[in-house]
Amino acid sequence: MASMHILLVSNQLLGNIIPTLMDRPDRAALVVTESMRPQAARLTEILEQQGIGVQRFDDAPEVDMPRLEEFALDVLSRLAGQADELVLNLTGGTKLMAIGFLDVLRSDVDRCVYTDTAHGRLEILPAREPRQAPRPLGSVLDIPTYLLAQGFRVRQTGSANDEYMDGVADRKQLCKRLGRQAPDWGDFLGALNNLASRAMDGDELVWPEQRFESAPHGRWAKALDWLSSEGLLDWEGGPDIAFLDPERTRFLNGGWLEEYVYHWFVDEGADHVDLSVTGTWEGTHGARNELDVVAVHANRLLVVECKTTRHGRDVSADDQQFYKLDSLSQDVRGLFGHTWFVTARHPSEEMHKRARQHGIEVIGPGRLPTFRSEVRGWLEAVRPKPA
Repeated sequence: MASMHILLVSNQLLGNIIPTLMDRPDRAALVVTESMRPQAARLTEILEQQGIGVQRFDDAPEVDMPRLEEFALDVLSRLAGQADELVLNLTGGTKLMAIGFLDVLRSDVDRCVYTDTAHGRLEILPAREPRQAPRPLGSVLDIPTYLLAQGFRVRQTGSANDEYMDGVADRKQLCKRLGRQAPDWGDFLGALNNLASRAMDGDELVWPEQRFESAPHGRWAKALDWLSSEGLLDWEGGPDIAFLDPERTRFLNGGWLEEYVYHWFVDEGADHVDLSVTGTWEGTHGARNELDVVAVHANRLLVVECKTTRHGRDVSADDQQFYKLDSLSQDVRGLFGHTWFVTARHPSEEMHKRARQHGIEVIGPGRLPTFRSEVRGWLEAVRPKPA
């Protein structure tokens, strides 16, 4: 039996994508206003990637109810005989479009649906059959699909590099220990981060030999001795250290924190998680951004920015950092995503204040040893509740 979803295209594509990927109809009919052409192009690409055929009805009116109803009747007549089952999705479009299409098509479609993303359920509106209970939203979104729906096209990810991911797996226990030690090792990790940064020029390890201001002792010496024994660097007890290769140097230059966050999301069963997600924005001539860690669970997205460098010395610089992070994450996360700023250095109260203003959750080193509970809390918070 052939099936078809009728979708009213708007800026927020997820409300159309999620039910369509849940039902997997043979085809989707897109109702597109002139202003929504770019969004319709993205939606078409996403659905066709999933094997769903697309038929577009362009130049739909956004206002003027008689014109809307006439357009809806035209869509219905052109779809006649193409499907045994018709589903009208009322999540997108303008409110007037939704009302117009509902009035005209209610008696001709098999059901009408509305995506309640906030509560994780699909409302089934009465059509020809008795009222039905809401359905829980299926977890159908992966990271590239979610991001493309927001206009961010993934170009490269950590998981696409098998050799790199082998290293990530090998370093898992190192990450876990660094995370546990972060509250006590913050000053050391910051100094090591600085030296690792000096050693690199872009992706190349150019100056592997680096020097502390004085020979480390106490906690620093114990930490260096452990890192050396684990094969992450060379240290023989004095102020000089040697970094070994680009990958291990990037790890010591803060990469360990990204991997630490990544491992906990994997361990706790997030639907999808990746690190070093690089992509470009639609309509920006290739403007590129990198996201440290991205997780998608129950169709909700979390962007995690990780920092091991010192902050708090320049309030305006910190605020600018949060502003940029908020602007980026708002674009990629949509209406129902979240943003975390995870840092191995103690954030100031002013940083917490600024982050709250931007809707960003700051997780400092004191919460890293129990980061597992942070992950569990988010996964539980976004999981759909029974209707």
